Amino acid sequence: MALRADSNGIDASLYRRSGSWSTALVDASLGTTAAQEAADRLPEEVAKLLKSQQAQPGDVQALIGALEPAQGLKAPVARFVAVHGGEVVLNEVIPGLKVSNSSVDVGPFPNFTALARSRGGSFSYLVAEVSKDGGEVHLYNTASPERLGSRGIVGLPEEIHHARKVPGEYDQPKAQAAADEMVRRNADEVAELISEMSNENFVRLIILSGDIKAREAVLGALPGTLKDYVDVIDSHTRTGGADAKHVDAQITKLVEDVKANALAELESKVAAQSGNGRAQLAVGLDEVVTALQSAQAEMVLVGQYQSEHTLRALSAEPWIAHQEGEDHAESVLGEWPAPEVLLRATALTDASIRYVPDSLLPDGAGIAALLRWAKS
Repeated sequence: MALRADSNGIDASLYRRSGSWSTALVDASLGTTAAQEAADRLPEEVAKLLKSQQAQPGDVQALIGALEPAQGLKAPVARFVAVHGGEVVLNEVIPGLKVSNSSVDVGPFPNFTALARSRGGSFSYLVAEVSKDGGEVHLYNTASPERLGSRGIVGLPEEIHHARKVPGEYDQPKAQAAADEMVRRNADEVAELISEMSNENFVRLIILSGDIKAREAVLGALPGTLKDYVDVIDSHTRTGGADAKHVDAQITKLVEDVKANALAELESKVAAQSGNGRAQLAVGLDEVVTALQSAQAEMVLVGQYQSEHTLRALSAEPWIAHQEGEDHAESVLGEWPAPEVLLRATALTDASIRYVPDSLLPDGAGIAALLRWAKS
């Protein structure tokens, strides 16, 4: 799933599907005998929880069939599964999330809160390994340690080698020019590939590694709009001559720098609005709900999950209603914990959500929203 920068990572169209949903957030860790025994018991335990909530038999079978331990990942690790109409719609591994007790829900819309919390603020990035005869471009997302995809350009290194072996000293400039042209052509193709993958996946970081001249050629061929996203690692990774651990550490630091800069930028925006009469800042649960009702919220900022509150979910716009009051009574689906209803309304109004340090929000409010336009 391609995620735009700072998205909640949830496809809003999933919330528009009618009918019952079944979701489960479970521990998927391995590594000990106890963990393996728990994994063996898990399908039966989840099936009981689903049946107790009147899940459809087809949904029960589909969901428990997807409950596999996460092989090869360091504990803790969780698995999130969502089923609709007997079909597994989402089956995601969430590294680093410890689940002590399985969370299983059945209802008219899916409970994606755990998935959104793991993805909120996530972004895609590219790692390009280049050489004079082409390169490979790998796609990653910060929400997962797994490589999401790779595409490559394979030139003909023997052509470059042959071009430099033209006999006669007077032919040397011509031979070098031919070799340089082949390098440039390969670099152009790699740059075009990077551009395509960047546009398709809303990347926030492009890491270039490999041969120095090839890196320079690829960087020079990239559109100006992408160059601000580029960082260079001085390692020739494509030939296997680089220290893999050192390269991984450099990549991790660059990713963490992007995260830190994004959080600092967000903090600056909140501070600016706090000092500007809060014209484009909703503060507190009531104000955020009101902003979502008019699709005025651009980004919901959650410092405290609001789990102690409930909100009403609606079957049509404005999708969400305060706990108290008779407004929109004809379209009320029911009451659910506030985090679930807030996330649904955020997705359906094309807003984004970020789970942030509580200190970033004013007055200890726990929740706020940056607005698309000023309050009236």
